[in-house]
Amino acid sequence: MASMHDLNPVVVYSASLVLPVTAPALPHGAVAVYLNRVVHVGTREWVLKALSEGPLRSKRVVERHWDGILLPGLVNAHTHLQYTGMASVGQQEYGSFQEWSDAFDVIYDDDALDKPWKDWAYDGARQLVEYGTTAAADITTDLEAAGALFSQRMHGITYLEVMGWENENWNASGPEWLRDLVEQASQEGEAADIGISPHAPYSLESAPFLDLPDIARSMGMRLHIHLGETPSESGDAADLYSPVSRSWRSHHWDSYPHLKSSGVHVSAIQFVDQLGSLGPDIHIAHGVYADAEDRRILRQRGVGVALCPRSNRITCTQKDAPVADYLREGNLVSVGTDSLSSSPSLDVLDDVSMLYDLAREQGYEGADLSHRLIRMMTLGGAEVMGLNIGPKRIGQINAGALADFAFLDVPVDLSSDEAYEDTLERLVREGSGTNRATVISGRVAYNNDAF
Repeated sequence: MASMHDLNPVVVYSASLVLPVTAPALPHGAVAVYLNRVVHVGTREWVLKALSEGPLRSKRVVERHWDGILLPGLVNAHTHLQYTGMASVGQQEYGSFQEWSDAFDVIYDDDALDKPWKDWAYDGARQLVEYGTTAAADITTDLEAAGALFSQRMHGITYLEVMGWENENWNASGPEWLRDLVEQASQEGEAADIGISPHAPYSLESAPFLDLPDIARSMGMRLHIHLGETPSESGDAADLYSPVSRSWRSHHWDSYPHLKSSGVHVSAIQFVDQLGSLGPDIHIAHGVYADAEDRRILRQRGVGVALCPRSNRITCTQKDAPVADYLREGNLVSVGTDSLSSSPSLDVLDDVSMLYDLAREQGYEGADLSHRLIRMMTLGGAEVMGLNIGPKRIGQINAGALADFAFLDVPVDLSSDEAYEDTLERLVREGSGTNRATVISGRVAYNNDAF
C-alpha cells in the first residue's frame, strides 16, 4: 500500500523562464507546490535547497521541467460559456451592433432549436483550460449552464445575468425572483462563487440598477456589467455633469434611453454612476465608449474594465476601446474573450495580441507594454474579481497562493536585456495557441506532452 508520503509529494515545476508577476522574472526558475498551494518560488537551486532544509524536507520531491515560459494561469475576465455552441453567429460579418444582436436572437429565441446550454458551457470551460486559462468571469443567462467553471475545477465567478426588466415589473417581483435564482444556483452545488450581472443600461430600466448593487452587496456578491459597449452609450463632453447639475438630476428618468431621448447626452457610465451602481466590487465589460470623464469615474470608484477587442470588431461597436488612454491614466484593466457568439476563439492571448497592436496604434509608446499586458491577463483579471488577495488568491506566483499555472511553448532568449524584452513581446504578440499544460490548484488539468 502506498504511504501518504508517496501520495502527496512536493512537485517542483522548473522552467527556462518563470514569470511570477508579483515579483521579478526568474531565468531558470522553479516553483514548489505542495497539495494545492505554492510553497516556494525562486531559482531552481534555491528552491531545491529550501525544500531540503525546511519543514517539507521529509517529503518526496518530484520535478517537472518545462523548456519554455511558466506563468500564472490566465484569467478570462469576461465570457459567456453557455454560448460556445453559437459559434456560427461569431463567424459572420455585420453592419451594426443591432444586426449582430438580431442574428444572436434568431438562435437564442428559437424554441424549436436544440440548445444544450450545459453541454455547451462545459465544452467552453474545457477549451479555456486547454488555452491555459484557470479562472474566468462567466456570465450565465440560463441556470443549467452555471456549473461550467466547476466542471473543470476552475476558479472565478459565475455571474447570474439579469436583463429585460422594466421598472414596474421589477418592483413587483424582481428582487424576490433574483433571490430565488441565487438560492437555486447555490443549492445546485456545482457553481463556482456566485455573482450578479445587471446586463446593460439599454436592457434594464432604472429600478433594477438601483436595487441590484444593494442586493448583491447584502449577500456578499460581486457584480459585472456590460457598460460603454455600444454607440448609444456614448456621452457628449458638452454635457459633462457634476454632482449638483440640475439639468438631469432634477428629473426622474425611467431608464437611460429615456434620459438620452430627452436631450441630455451623458454617457451610460455617468448614468449608472449617478444611480450609485458602481464601486470596487464591480467590473465592467468592454468600456469602449469611455471618455476622459468616464475613465476618471471608473478609477475613482475602483471599477476595473475587461477589454474584449476582437468581440468589439465582430459586434460592430464602431470603434475600439481607448486602450492607450486606459494604460496611460492608470485604470485597472483586464482581458476577456467574450463568447464564441462574438469572438473567433476563447484564447485570451488572441485578444492580448490585438491589444498590443491597438495600444501602439493609439500612441502608447511605453517600453513596458508587454509587461502591462502580462499583468492584465493574469493579476489584472484576478483583481477585477477580488481574487488577487487572501487565501484564494490567483493570478500570481508566490508562497501561499493557489498553484495555478500555464506553460507556454514560447522560445526563451535570455542572452541580453534586449533579448529578454523580445521574449516578452513574443509572448504577448505570438503566444496564442502555445499553451501546452495547465495546472489548477496543484492539479494537472491539461497536459499536451509538456511533462
